[in-house]
Amino acid sequence: MNQDTSKMSSEELRAMAAVLMKQAEEQSVKEFESTMNFLSDKLVRMGRTKKDAVIHLLKMMRAAEMESTLADLVGGTRTPMKERSDLDSHGKPPEVGVTYQLPTGETWSRKSKMGATKRAFAVHARTSVWESMKT
Repeated sequence: MNQDTSKMSSEELRAMAAVLMKQAEEQSVKEFESTMNFLSDKLVRMGRTKKDAVIHLLKMMRAAEMESTLADLVGGTRTPMKERSDLDSHGKPPEVGVTYQLPTGETWSRKSKMGATKRAFAVHARTSVWESMKT
């Protein structure tokens, strides 16, 4: 599709863009199907099943993502679980009764399992770990 686009009208450019986007989508689908066929053949050679592969993929997901995926598979309409905002970079929540300190010197202690996490601490924990913030 080597055309001079400088002389095209906006409608022609939109039509050309739509054709290119459709071609890209089709190519993406073909590549995905090819990859899945390759993996399927590889599983057979390894003596594994597609079920083994699906279970492995589910184990790699976060809990909320896994719940959502399983609900999609069974066609359920479960309300999505609220994703926790206080998990650290390793996916762990703060411990109850432990005091944590930010690099700024501010301290905070988790009072109960259901209590709210102070926002500044939750934000810092996403790029750190709760363990390193213990005092």
